[in-house]
Amino acid sequence: MSARRTPSRTASLVTLGCARNEVDSEELAARLEAAGWRIADDGDTPDVVVVNTCGFIESAKQDSIDTLLAAADSGAKVVAAGCLAERYGKQLAEALPEAAAVISFDHYADIGAVLDDVVAGRPVKPHTPRDRRFRIRLPSWRDVDTACSPQSRWSCRSAAGCPPSARTASPTPPTSAPQHSERGGRIPPRSPAW
Repeated sequence: MSARRTPSRTASLVTLGCARNEVDSEELAARLEAAGWRIADDGDTPDVVVVNTCGFIESAKQDSIDTLLAAADSGAKVVAAGCLAERYGKQLAEALPEAAAVISFDHYADIGAVLDDVVAGRPVKPHTPRDRRFRIRLPSWRDVDTACSPQSRWSCRSAAGCPPSARTASPTPPTSAPQHSERGGRIPPRSPAW
């Protein structure tokens, strides 16, 4: 039976802020373990402390800065991650030389390699913050309309992004049986291309 190799590199994760940061920290921990890092237990001295910061309100920003400085006092290399790091990036890196790296959300996929660089003393270039709202193209109602075939349009009617013509359609699926109006007159069936 072979002995299992224990990773020699250890990281500690400090999570500040909201539940989203808790989820992000869990993701970072899993990625670090997959990259061969060990998450430090309480009392262990880690090689790197990753502080998942919060930048929502002034008191959370100050708490994040205080936590980064306290982590630097421990002797470990410090990495700023999370909302404060994402929002202020290069500016935070310049104002806080105690942090060995200030990383963006884009660094999360390769967090193991980023921390390898930090431990080896290689610089990690801080990002320049940008407006991320326009990076993701959300579908418009036109996309929904063109994606629906005449046979499947009924299911598209209930979608939030459905075209106006579908929103005004009858509240029941079309049938081949004749329909009658409230006054008793026959309503002609709709064409499949409605």
